[in-house]
Formats: sequence, C-alpha cells, structure tokens
Amino acid sequence: MKKNIHSVGGHILYSLGAIPSALPYNMIQSFFVLFYTTKLGLSIEYAGYMLIIYGIWNAINDPIIGIWMDKNKTRWGRRIPYIIVGTIPLTIGFILLWVVPWQTTSLIFIHGLVMLFLFDLGFTLAMTGWSALYTEMYEDGKERATVVAIKDLIAFLSSMIGIIVPPIIADAIGWGYAGLILGILIPITMLLSLLGSQERKEYQIDKPLDLFPALKATFTNIPFVIITLTYALLDYIFGLTMTVLPLYATYILEIEEGFIGFSAAGVAIGILAAIPFWRYIYAKKGPKFGLLLAIILFGATIWLIFLGSDFISLVIISIFPGLGASGMLMTEPAISAAIDYDELRTGKRREATYNGILTLVARLSIVFTGITLIIVKWVTGFDSSNTVHTDLALDGLRSLITIVPVITIVLSAMIFATFPINLKKFGEMQHTLKQLHKERLDRLGE
Repeated sequence: MKKNIHSVGGHILYSLGAIPSALPYNMIQSFFVLFYTTKLGLSIEYAGYMLIIYGIWNAINDPIIGIWMDKNKTRWGRRIPYIIVGTIPLTIGFILLWVVPWQTTSLIFIHGLVMLFLFDLGFTLAMTGWSALYTEMYEDGKERATVVAIKDLIAFLSSMIGIIVPPIIADAIGWGYAGLILGILIPITMLLSLLGSQERKEYQIDKPLDLFPALKATFTNIPFVIITLTYALLDYIFGLTMTVLPLYATYILEIEEGFIGFSAAGVAIGILAAIPFWRYIYAKKGPKFGLLLAIILFGATIWLIFLGSDFISLVIISIFPGLGASGMLMTEPAISAAIDYDELRTGKRREATYNGILTLVARLSIVFTGITLIIVKWVTGFDSSNTVHTDLALDGLRSLITIVPVITIVLSAMIFATFPINLKKFGEMQHTLKQLHKERLDRLGE
C-alpha cells in the first residue's frame, strides 16, 4: 500500500527529519567552541584548527557519498537504506562529542576531532538521503513551499531546543548528560520521518552518470553554482552568529551559563513570527524573489545587535534580523529548482549528488567560522579560554556579529541576484518535467 505522502500528515511525518538535522547541528554550532575552550581548556586557536580539519574531511566525503548514492541502488532503494545506516554513527558521534574523559590537550583535541568525523559521516549519509527525498517527492512549487514551511518550522523549534536547552541541562547535571538526552531524539525522529517518505521508482530506471561526467554536469549547472555560493555565505553567517552569540552573552553581557541559550531568543521570535509570511511569498513570488528579499531584510537589520547594551535590549533588537533569517532558512525551493534544471539538461535525477555538495558547503561554513575566530584572535587578542579581556579583544567579539555579517550579506545578495530561474521560468520547467516523468512511468508500465 502506498503512503499518502502528499497529505498534511505525510508532510509532517517527512518534516520530522528536520529534528536530527537541526537540533544536533545547532547545538554543535552554538556550544562546541564554548564547551571545548571554557570547560575543557582548549585555546580558541586549537578549536579553530579542529574546525578547519573537520572541514577538509567534509571536502572529501560529502560529494563522494552524494554521487555514490545516486549511482548505487540497493534492493530497498537509493535513499532510505542510507538514512537508516547513517543514523547510527550520527547518533553515536553526537553523544560522545560531549563526553570527554581526557585531561591532556592533545587527547581532548583528538577526541573532539574523531567524534566530529563520526558525527559527520552519519549526518552526510542520513541527511543527504533525506534531503534528496524532498526534491524527489514534491514537484509542485506550492507543495514545496508548504512542505518547506512545515519543515523549517520544525527545524526552527529544534534549533531553539539545541540552542536554549543544552546549557540548562549542562548547568544542572553536566554537558555529557545534555548530549545524551538530546542525542536520543536523533534515531527516534529520523525513523519516524521515514513513515512519511517514499522513493519514486521512475527516478531509478535511468543509467547514472559516471563520476567525472557527474562532476562536470554539476559544476556547469549555473543556477546550482549561484545558489551554492549564496548558500555557503548564508550558512557561514548564520553559523557564525549562532557561535558568537553565546560568547557575546558570556563576555559582553556577562550572563550566567544556564541562561546563555536565551541570547538567541530574539532571533527565535523573529524566525517563528515570519514563517507564514515567507511561506506566502515563496508560493506566490517564487524562490528567487523570496530568498533575495529575505537576504536584504537580514542585512539591513543585523548590525542593530551592536546597539544591545544588556540582555533585554539584545533580545528585542535581534527580533528584526530574525525576521529576515526566517526567509533565509528556506533555501530548499531555490536548490530544488536548480536540481530540476539539471534533470532537463542530463535526463537524470541526481538529488543526492547535489545535496552531498550542499552538505559539504554547510560544513565548510564551520571552517570559515574557525578561520574567522583565529583571525580575530590574531588581530584583537580575543580568546574565550582567557579570564580577562582587553577592550580591543571585546571589540573583536562585537565585530563578529555586526561588521562581518553585513559584508557577507551584501556579497550574497549580489551573487543571488543573478539566479536565472524566476517564477515564469520555474513554471515552464515544471510543465516540461511533468511530461518527462509521465514518459518514465509509462516505461515502468504503471
């Protein structure tokens, strides 16, 4: 019996996969540096090097796994088996990242790196397959906008849990228990999402492209190159902001550990409040208009955080960039349009290849964050492992949530303005693709 994946219940079940995608990732983004420097004693420079090495690992494994997934079909499908297998190292690596039994700097460094590698191997397998199903299952633009709104709402709530809850648990019973309690949610919600997931047989009948032709077709896909560059910059600046806000709350506003997670409360309120608005914009105006508007709104308001002088003012001011961030998180419609464009060029469905590369890009944002932290330390002397900070060091911290985001956002807006698939072009593509998919179903005899 076929699953009713196009019902509201199906949309919600599939979207539950956003929990193991967003919750652990945001906890790592927000507290990995803080935990390994202030609690375990690593210098921020060592933490930065750890993130850079981690990013190099991603540069190797993410695209290869994506291409391999598109080329190799098991008897159970091309996506779901890898989601199930990947969930195991994803869960183990995340939980053990916060359980560090070592005392020496070298062993702490190696432990953190190994657990990041294990976590990311599972993340790439599970999330590449899960993300590929979005483009594969949902073709209509309005349905994509609906699902991405549900998915991003769940992702947002999961992100807030990953940002707000960990320091509360850690303050009470320790970071190891925080990782264990939240890590248990990963396999539960990942497997629930499979109840709303279904692979399409007609996408599995074509002979896949070999490695080098696949890479060539991917990197000559102009819409994908543009959205990838944009995605890289947006993910970098969002990740940097989430990494720096707890440090800002700790060293500028001097908030106690149990309340550090609430430093992102204003951003959270803005994101949540704006989801219905962005769902409407994306459905009516298309992904190009929607994402570009969100980028402009975020860039016009992020610098206001500099004006926050205490916890309350920080929360109020950060609502405004949160409104833009809500729309910036909805990159999937533009990414899916680029993947649809690829099918028209190659005649193949290669969601996993593209999502593998996008997973690489998302992880490279962590590398950029690490490099940024190292540069700030070199220039201003800021290091979260220090107990006393100079005015110059604190100014360096402030620049990370004002000057750096504004410059990055301006660059991303300039790049995405050249995205060639507008609403009219998208409609024409969908009409052609429906005919192509009908022909595939006819070949299957369904």
